[in-house]
Amino acid sequence: METPLNHLPKPIPHEAIKDLLVSVGLPKATNIVSPKVTAEFHSIYMLSIPPNDKTSNTELVLRVSGHHLPYIKTANEVGVMTWIAKSTKIPIPELVAYDDSDGNEIGHEYTLLARVSGDTLSDIYSSLDEKQVDGILDQLADILVELHSHKWHGIGGLNLDTDGSIYVAQVIDETFRMVPDLELWPKSETLTSLNVSGPYSSITDYVSAHINLYIHLIKLNDKLAFMRDDIPRLEAFVSAISSQATELNQTNLVLAHKDLHFANILYDRVSSRITAILDWEFSGIVPSQQWNPRRAFLWTGQLGEGMAEKRKLWDRFVIRCEERNISFIIEDAAFTSLLQEAMDKVVNFVRAIVEVGPTGQRKDTVMSWRETALENIARFGV
Repeated sequence: METPLNHLPKPIPHEAIKDLLVSVGLPKATNIVSPKVTAEFHSIYMLSIPPNDKTSNTELVLRVSGHHLPYIKTANEVGVMTWIAKSTKIPIPELVAYDDSDGNEIGHEYTLLARVSGDTLSDIYSSLDEKQVDGILDQLADILVELHSHKWHGIGGLNLDTDGSIYVAQVIDETFRMVPDLELWPKSETLTSLNVSGPYSSITDYVSAHINLYIHLIKLNDKLAFMRDDIPRLEAFVSAISSQATELNQTNLVLAHKDLHFANILYDRVSSRITAILDWEFSGIVPSQQWNPRRAFLWTGQLGEGMAEKRKLWDRFVIRCEERNISFIIEDAAFTSLLQEAMDKVVNFVRAIVEVGPTGQRKDTVMSWRETALENIARFGV
């Protein structure tokens, strides 16, 4: 099976990058460097440009998107970053230019960002003292307070309208089936038919859309045939959550980064300040219980001992939030009822089955996920 790395762009000729800059009203780059970093979804070029009237920044970062989720990933990142810049004090790079299509001089979707000073936090974490770490935890808490304080009325991503206004758009997530996954499904299927759309007005609508999609995928793929006898119960589950929507929809909706680990944070050791939060492409408005869906928050980027360190940091984070009377950002993640928690387990374990099952991997684990999903479906009396 192909991986996201197989769908990264081939090296872009420097002349094409210079032509792109001119097309958006910038001078040609005087220096172009492609750093030796491996990113799953985009290639990176560091650009130096002469002083100009369009931006005060002469050091830029060109992020060239791979062919994984055409249009929606770039459109979402631009929409979210625009809202963050207009509505919060959260530090992010300035968005200088973008194109969410491939109809440009480099033939790929891209974002052009101002380069922000600071070190990648995961690279320097081990050298920081306790006071600096506590300061980082406090700054991250302030960022979460800003994100959790804004009220939303729909679940999805954010896009820009033609007049520049921001609106709640379709859902996007890193767990989506992407171009590399198409080989696992019939040729008649598309990225649109293999993923949910949205936006959704409530959690029960959001969960129902996922379960209905998973039923469709179970029917399509013979490696998921072991789930087909469970389809009537999945359909009954959708009906059950609709009838109990009042209880199940008791939650806040928040804009979440969803991948807020230390490799996505820039930090300046001189000022002891976070200088930028990076990579907003899969962010979106979600039920508050899902603001940290992959438990990436506070991961230091280090394997092995990194998990233990993350737990230690979380405990310290909780204490500092309590001391500052902002524990609501932690309490927001709690389920409001046992039934709501059961609904969450059903959709997450069925998602994992549909994601992993077609690859033929982890068969024993997949069967245990099925048991857990069915146990929680039973809590709804079906």
